[in-house]
Amino acid sequence: MASDYEPLSLNKRIEKNLEEFYENKIVPLKKIMEFVEQYKEFKLSGAKELIELFKIDESEKNSGQPVEVISTHGLPGFFAGDRDAKTVMLMLNPGQDVSLANNPITTYDRIKKGINIDSSKDFISTFKDNSTRYGDIDKDRADNFDLKQAAFLKHWDSCGVVIPDSFEVVGENGEITQYAGFLSDKYKELYENKKLSKDDKKALAVIHKEAKRIVLMQKLSMDLIPYASRKFEGVNSKQMILLFPYLETLFHEIFRQKRKYVIFCSKFYEKLFIHYNKWEKRQWEIIPEDFDKQKKYSNKVFDQKGNKERLANCTPITIRNRDNGEQRNAIIAHTFPNQSLPNAYERMEEYGKFCFDEWNNAFGTDK
Repeated sequence: MASDYEPLSLNKRIEKNLEEFYENKIVPLKKIMEFVEQYKEFKLSGAKELIELFKIDESEKNSGQPVEVISTHGLPGFFAGDRDAKTVMLMLNPGQDVSLANNPITTYDRIKKGINIDSSKDFISTFKDNSTRYGDIDKDRADNFDLKQAAFLKHWDSCGVVIPDSFEVVGENGEITQYAGFLSDKYKELYENKKLSKDDKKALAVIHKEAKRIVLMQKLSMDLIPYASRKFEGVNSKQMILLFPYLETLFHEIFRQKRKYVIFCSKFYEKLFIHYNKWEKRQWEIIPEDFDKQKKYSNKVFDQKGNKERLANCTPITIRNRDNGEQRNAIIAHTFPNQSLPNAYERMEEYGKFCFDEWNNAFGTDK
């Protein structure tokens, strides 16, 4: 890495990637077949550099088929929601199949949905606008992962994400029916006992879609890397340094203004922070520096798949800018992506409340 290295802001990283994409792929976009042929030849340089991060199983190496571990020429996903939001949630990577992300028709359709290609400036501007409005653009698609976020944030006081206690739904004849809220006791019991009627399911679908739209629009979500990858396990520790510039882009955006809550939604971040704290060129540092001596706060949640209780962990941390001493409080929600909690909104709500309580224990309340 060059000695004159400086962290890329989110804006700069978006511009760098999209200008590269625009110059090689979009112009002139006269015909779909022309676009497809161009698309196959081009790969984003940033994604190519990250390929070596992910180990490939021996069985996959010997399959005789090309192994796609990361999307190298799909449109990147940098953020979703309000960049000035009180609450920031940090994930690892866009949750999309690599072959789908690399499919030229996927990218072509995404551009046609409202990304202006008249110039690189327009391309970047409308791309950002679509990312900000993603909750509205994608409002008709159900998504359990987004609903997990809504459930997690339910008890985070003044987080800026306001899930209504009830929703008004317009029926076929124009009548307005008020349904119980996203996590009402009625729907909890019916949902978990699999006793929802067809009408209940329709009502719940409306509620879920609106809760998903709200949680996407009223907070800021960012991914550590903007390229879709098949999985995030097996990251080579020796190559962890490749992630540091992406981590510093997240920090740069977090510190762009005051935030109320910063939540890192994976235990992988602890491993990354340990390596990052040893990097001589780092602009930020994570406190505590010695995670081995830092207590992981734990509670128990019910594992739906394993039919047993398991520990759920979180770790409060502080991020400090080494240049000016400015700080942001944050928490690592280790258990957030746990696969035993999909669709378990009540469990995710309990886990979110536990993390919020530990936040308050560590940092106090800030009204």
